[in-house]
Amino acid sequence: MDKDKLSPREEALLAEARREAAARKEAPAAPAPAQAQPQAADKPAPTAAERLAQLMEEEREQTQERKKKMRRRGLMISGGILAVFVVWLLSALRRRRR
Repeated sequence: MDKDKLSPREEALLAEARREAAARKEAPAAPAPAQAQPQAADKPAPTAAERLAQLMEEEREQTQERKKKMRRRGLMISGGILAVFVVWLLSALRRRRR
């Protein structure tokens, strides 16, 4: 897979971030006084770029975990095939001795 191309999920996330950025530009900067936002005072909302970076990092972590599992399974399958071959070889050699 090309590193320059984005996955469909990443493209969708970028499109969503762009829509939100456009909506923020069009929306008034000050929130209505009737809407209380206690969490906003404690921690500012992450920007679209920060959210996208976090989502991409989570996707990378999932991909790495998937690769580790695939490697582990590949080694186990290879080991199983090798064990079956050794058992077959030993039984073939045993039959020749008789």
